[in-house]
Amino acid sequence: MLQAVTQNPDQALNPHLTVRASLQRPLVRLSGLSSAERRRRADALLDAVGLRPEFSRRLPSQLSGGEKQRVAIARALAAETRVLLCDEATSALDVSVQARILNLLVDLQQETGAGYLFISHDLAVVAHLADRVAVMYLGELMESGRTEDVLSPPHHPYTEALLSSVPSLDGDGQRIRLQGEIPSPVHRPSGCPFHTRCPRRVGPICDTESPPWRHGPSEHLVVCHIPLETLSTVQGRKHGTDAELPEEER
Repeated sequence: MLQAVTQNPDQALNPHLTVRASLQRPLVRLSGLSSAERRRRADALLDAVGLRPEFSRRLPSQLSGGEKQRVAIARALAAETRVLLCDEATSALDVSVQARILNLLVDLQQETGAGYLFISHDLAVVAHLADRVAVMYLGELMESGRTEDVLSPPHHPYTEALLSSVPSLDGDGQRIRLQGEIPSPVHRPSGCPFHTRCPRRVGPICDTESPPWRHGPSEHLVVCHIPLETLSTVQGRKHGTDAELPEEER
């Protein structure tokens, strides 16, 4: 069973239905539960997402943004969902509410065993939640693998640029500002789709030829004309480590 949680819960919840009615609706359609069982299931879902029983009588207009998103998550999990699609599910929330929702998603995943496909532009959020990461640009895959392989440190230049925009407590990170406009996804550039903005463009080959897959350990994949060993060396220098540098450069 696949269910979705979108960025804006206002668009997902019927403004004329109470919270309980919204939670019971998928149960009516997708389960064989009786009316009493559906009521108990709805109350259990509210408890799972940290809302008190009295919230079941409220309309969406009587809820805060974070409370609405909690209801949307509860409704998505109502019918024993195996895969939950979260499309920018926390980007419209303020930081404190966002943290509570993310922790809630982690707890629910551990309790229910559901898998998440989490779509986000915020790599700090992705790093907190994901076991595996896929980085895409103009609809094409740039890098994928285990979270620690993709983000610590990044290898693909686009992943590197994305991570550089994440604020750090020590403030010593250097922001990579990509130049130029984002190309149209309908009329994508030839060659590497990222070559028009890539700070590590190596030459005309980037403009004309699609980059090859570079295979790293643990199914880590990078799509780039730059060899993976070179990308690893560059990142080793940048992050102050020599674990992956050639011996003569250590």
